[in-house]
Amino acid sequence: MDPDWAALDINLLESILDYLLPMEDYLVAFSEVCIKWQYAVGEKLQHSRSNHKRHCRHHQQLPLLMLPVIDKNNIDDRYKGRFGLYDVTKRTWFRLVEPWPTEWSCEGSSHGWLILRHNKDSRKVILREPFSGREIRLPPIRRLAALSVLGTNRTPRRYVLSIDPDLSSKDNPFVLMISWSDSLNVAFFKSGNKQWVYIEGLNDVKDIVYVSGFFYVINGWGMLYAIILCERTVRKSDDVYKVTSITSRAEEYAGLSFLVESPEGDLLRVNLRYKNGPQFMVYKLVWFSKNSVWEQVMSLGDVTLFLGNSPSVSVTASDFPASQTAEGVEVGGCCSNSIYFSRHECRHAYIFNLNDRTVTASYNWITPQTLVWVSPKCV
Repeated sequence: MDPDWAALDINLLESILDYLLPMEDYLVAFSEVCIKWQYAVGEKLQHSRSNHKRHCRHHQQLPLLMLPVIDKNNIDDRYKGRFGLYDVTKRTWFRLVEPWPTEWSCEGSSHGWLILRHNKDSRKVILREPFSGREIRLPPIRRLAALSVLGTNRTPRRYVLSIDPDLSSKDNPFVLMISWSDSLNVAFFKSGNKQWVYIEGLNDVKDIVYVSGFFYVINGWGMLYAIILCERTVRKSDDVYKVTSITSRAEEYAGLSFLVESPEGDLLRVNLRYKNGPQFMVYKLVWFSKNSVWEQVMSLGDVTLFLGNSPSVSVTASDFPASQTAEGVEVGGCCSNSIYFSRHECRHAYIFNLNDRTVTASYNWITPQTLVWVSPKCV
């Protein structure tokens, strides 16, 4: 008689998962046995993410908006290439950023590092520590040259680091995952390697997030994929990554979509559309079947999201309350159940309140420079 694997107790399945290393066994092998086993995988990953977020919460800082420092005495060149980090909740400056050469533009930030792209050659990308000016130069993204010949848009749109490069080592290298704005390609670079690896088969990628050892990508139809990086074996023909589908196609298409991990460890998908102003729709990933689903969330509660060109961030708003001046006036404070948002196209930042679905400006100076959220390194 064939064994009934689906009849195994869920607690036993979770105990088995504790011994499965490396982590990619969770999604690739274990979850393909049956629906119940995949449910156990989802529960295990959810528990792991929740524990990780509780640990990080004690060290978390609010993302800061990197803005050009304006020289009011120099009308012809009032930006002068200087930038600073601005706390939009307190409306105060945090610290100046070390200037970089004018031939480079900042496209985003991840784990406290700035991502700089060369203005005339988008194949060139470097990581730069904002306060010391230290740089990590990466190999050129050679496939972008081929796309340029074909006439496609070749500007990368999303850059996500797996870990802080300062914490990486030979046994624990950092990985930079990117997608670019023709939405047809995803690539990653692992420290210690000499070239990029290009991932095939992922189209219309809107966002990337790194959670508990996996890169997740979302497309315009709400289809979520996990990218699992593998160790290269002796045979060069072996794949160095695996792509696993998590959700099926949604009913509605989203031109802008973001992925973010909540403080509780849930994976959230946030869609943005413009109808009488910006409107956000929030969904939570529910692991319960072979094809997990997105469930709409009407309220974030005590949670605040920061979305933009950098990897999205969530915080518990009550951890960042308003302070009082000597006169007893409340200053600052993080708005709960809200989304702080900034994008290339906007060049200003605003707050979307999910309670009444209204929009207020958090920084309304229109600047020609790209606005980037920078999360200071955890200490």
